[in-house]
Amino acid sequence: MDVFIEDVSDPSYTLSQIMHMLDRYREDNPDMDVYLDGDNRAIMARPHSVQSALEER
Repeated sequence: MDVFIEDVSDPSYTLSQIMHMLDRYREDNPDMDVYLDGDNRAIMARPHSVQSALEER
């Protein structure tokens, strides 16, 4: 149940800008696991409960 947050495929984004966006989304959403999905070139998130359930498998 991943949630799309922002497309970062625009080549004008620098890595530091993308990392700053990740940090900001993590701070704004402490109940979510926010990560960079390289295949989709997007910042994505999932609730902590989903991540915990996946790790238990």
